[in-house]
Amino acid sequence: MLKSKLLFILIFAGSISILASPPRIKIEKDKVTLSYIEVTDKVVEFVASDVHGMILRKNKGFLWPATKIAFFKKDGQLHFDVTAIDNSWCNMFSNGEKPYGYFVIGGRAFIVASKGEDEIDLSQYFTCDNEIERTFYKPDGNVKPVSKNPVWYYLHKGTMATVLDSVNMASLGR
Repeated sequence: MLKSKLLFILIFAGSISILASPPRIKIEKDKVTLSYIEVTDKVVEFVASDVHGMILRKNKGFLWPATKIAFFKKDGQLHFDVTAIDNSWCNMFSNGEKPYGYFVIGGRAFIVASKGEDEIDLSQYFTCDNEIERTFYKPDGNVKPVSKNPVWYYLHKGTMATVLDSVNMASLGR
């Protein structure tokens, strides 16, 4: 009985350490390999689902198959930008941003990154599964987006998020 309890504790502790491990990120010249992450924050999950639904409802929404969420601190508060990415994959990986991982909601890939000088602990919003990885290729630097990327600017308030602004919504169509 003692051996089975000890075995259970070791297995449980091992599974927690796997989930608590940071995602693996491999950055090469023309590609970035990211680990799959699970959203644990209800606010981020709601915003991602809402933006996904908003893009799907627009008549040109099919031109924007992926999305990027970039977290940053401003005046001690957590902000995040949600950027729709078109088929050219421009702006998926931008200078000054540190990729963290990716997740999928409704078939739409969401790349998660942090930006700015302040260190942000994204592990409180996501858990990691380093068993699943995906490689994203960086576009040629000369490639330009089809039109301006739609961007939503949010303030994370703990139990909810507030939309501060949105730009380039005309790119999604009516």
